Amino acid sequence: MALDILVEEQREGVYVIKLAGELDTDTYMAFQDKLRPFAVKSAEVLIFDMTDLNYISSMGLAEIFKIRKKVESYGGNIVISNLKPQIKKVFEIVKALPSEKVFENREEVDKYLSVMQREEIKKQKKETEW
Repeated sequence: MALDILVEEQREGVYVIKLAGELDTDTYMAFQDKLRPFAVKSAEVLIFDMTDLNYISSMGLAEIFKIRKKVESYGGNIVISNLKPQIKKVFEIVKALPSEKVFENREEVDKYLSVMQREEIKKQKKETEW
């Protein structure tokens, strides 16, 4: 089966990556090529919406890990939402991502991002008070 990848800019530096199909040995290169331009310093958050992802192989996991490593090296984050049970099980088995970065749906992602932004604003205010 093929992999469809749709990237939407939610706001500057925040991208939603919608995956549909299978992320495996046959499709990981297309995934890698499509996401390479978004694993840059200006990317604050990459949100992987996996609502329509039906299968992920070790090659697919490896590509997600590579992107995570690159984005985090620039101070950004990746979050994952809408995992189907079989995909969630794969992540649980390999203990791939911290549980606080795996979300049930986009609303949870938005709440998480709002909290993170408020915390950063508070931090900046404290730093300027000195």
